Amino acid sequence: MHTRRLRAAVAAVAALLAAGCAGAAGSHPAETSSAGATPTSTPPTSTAPTSSAPTSAPPTTSTASRTAPPSSTAPVRISAGQLAAGLSGILGTGNSYSVAALDLTTGRSARAGAGGGMVLASLVKLDILETLLYQRQLGGRSLSDGEEDDAEAMIDNSDNAAGDRLFEAEGENSGLAAYHALLGLHDTVLDPDGQWGLSTTSAADQLLLVRALVSAGSPLNAASRKYALDLLGDVEADQRWGVSAAADKGSTTHAKNGWLNIDRDNGLWAVTSAGVVRVGGHPVLMVVLSQHQPDFDTAVDRVERAAKLLATAL
Repeated sequence: MHTRRLRAAVAAVAALLAAGCAGAAGSHPAETSSAGATPTSTPPTSTAPTSSAPTSAPPTTSTASRTAPPSSTAPVRISAGQLAAGLSGILGTGNSYSVAALDLTTGRSARAGAGGGMVLASLVKLDILETLLYQRQLGGRSLSDGEEDDAEAMIDNSDNAAGDRLFEAEGENSGLAAYHALLGLHDTVLDPDGQWGLSTTSAADQLLLVRALVSAGSPLNAASRKYALDLLGDVEADQRWGVSAAADKGSTTHAKNGWLNIDRDNGLWAVTSAGVVRVGGHPVLMVVLSQHQPDFDTAVDRVERAAKLLATAL
């Protein structure tokens, strides 16, 4: 019998995050205004299916607003213009990146880059997990032992075969689309051939998926949120990169990454990362999506630098 690994520390973090986000609405965050480590290993063996990069949407413009006046002791924050310029210098211009973040304590948020057309790669496995958990809730039952095994392999090890099985079990694109409608995703386009890694999205949409893991108003109940956070907090050591680079030293991160070299993009890489990190003691939802990157190691370095820069916008 497979037993889910619900650690006490993760449960405490999940409870804190849920409380911090309980009153938040499930919509795109308002745009506000406010650098990395390089992995030395070769790309992990688990990758999403390779194929062509879909046509990308034009980039959006990063704008700025402030929900509360800064205190005299507040840290220096970069402006929206500085954020956009810095990200373009790191990840490239046009539709090479899309980022979003939300501080659950202060309510400050930041968003910049493309408004769609970003290849998800294995980050879509978070979507597959949430959809499965929601469907099982509706059916009034828990995951089966086999589904738990596949969910663990899909998230902790980024196993593609496990992802395929769960994707099929939940109704493939139709299942994902129904959950997307519930969350109010507007920019996510599922691959019509069912190659889930080639689906495209925006950072704003992915932020809504991450938010569903910590909000009391989420379609996911407390048990489902806790289960998902436990898996995200226990990924393989060589996959703990991405937005985790922006987290406070020694803090726990709950995140999923994706990586995919795309045939029709001349073999260039899409590297993506999203999750819940602690920045300056605050729980922060963060998404960094990149594509058109030259190789895996370079892309990971750039994504981590971008995550650190994004944190300074909050």
